[in-house]
Parts: sequence; C-alpha cells; structure tokens
Amino acid sequence: MNGMRILGMVLAVALMIFVMAPIASAQQYPGILQDQYFKVNLSVKGYTIAADGETVLGKGAGSLHAYLQFAYDNLATSYSIITCMEDDIKGNGWHKGNSSGPISIANIYGATYPQVWDLQGISLSFSDGVNSYDIYPTFYTKITADGGTLKNASISNVACAVYADLGGVEYGTGSCTMNGSLILPANVAKKVPAACQ
Repeated sequence: MNGMRILGMVLAVALMIFVMAPIASAQQYPGILQDQYFKVNLSVKGYTIAADGETVLGKGAGSLHAYLQFAYDNLATSYSIITCMEDDIKGNGWHKGNSSGPISIANIYGATYPQVWDLQGISLSFSDGVNSYDIYPTFYTKITADGGTLKNASISNVACAVYADLGGVEYGTGSCTMNGSLILPANVAKKVPAACQ
C-alpha cells in the first residue's frame, strides 16, 4: 500500500512539472530553433529494387545516428534543415546534406505541444558517401523555453518515407522513423563532429 502511495505522489509531482514547464512554439518565437543542433536516430526499413525497376532484390532494415542543424530565414519566415551523416562504409568522415526546400512557418501547426512539422513533400537528404537517402518526414517538436530563450527541445516521428539511391545500381524504398533531442549550445563543440558544424 505504501508503494502505491509513493508511486502516486511521484506521478503527481511529474505531472505538475510537465504542466508548469513553459512550452513554446515556432509560431510564438519564429526563430527559436535558429542554429540549433539535434542528434537524431534514423531507422529505415524497406525493399531494394534492381536498376531495371522490375526486380525486387530483397528487404532490409537498419538504423544510424545523424545530426540536424536548423537554419531560420527571417525574411521568408521559413526553416531549412542541414543534415550530417557519418561515412560508415569507407569510414572517412561526415557528409552534409540539406532540405530540398524551405519549410514555411505556415506548415508548422500547433501553438503549444505538439508542434507538427508538415514538410509538404520537402525531403531531407542524407549521404554515407556511397548511398544517398531522401527522407520525407512529418514530425513533431516539443520546445521548452523561458521568455523566448530556448531551454530544451525534442523531435518525435509522426510519419516518414524513404527513397534511397544505393550506389547508382539499385534503389530502395520504404518507411523510416526519426527521433532525437536538442544538443544544448554549450555542448555543441564537444558533442557535434567538427565536420557537421
């Protein structure tokens, strides 16, 4: 019985902290994610198709870590997202990519939590040096701020499709998930590879 009472108290305190935490939005503070880095886990599963477009060669799955850097354009009131992925095939560095177009503030929905980012067909490009991956995500963010000063943020998957160019000979298609968390600005220099900054 005591255990249940303690558990109830812990849950009540956790709920109070969650309710009291100031949630911000990209509409309320449009540039709040300017130059912010996230470490994300990207998981992919799908099918490999031969270059003839007719033959299914098999299915597979995998996951990797990558970095996202958000860049805000005040004049266009839109974000672009710079991607950075490790070359895990040759092991010789990191490769940067970008979103295929601007992500308008008008396509980020929700004044509080969650804020759903509908990229409207805009892809995020990743490369491992041999293969390239265009992912088409819809995700939501939870942004915690204090008077416009960013305190924390996270990205959670809603939906995600992937198209992969597998060395120019085969391609892949399937689904993906993308989840991650903010790297606080004070930690960027030590937690984000120099090639991604």
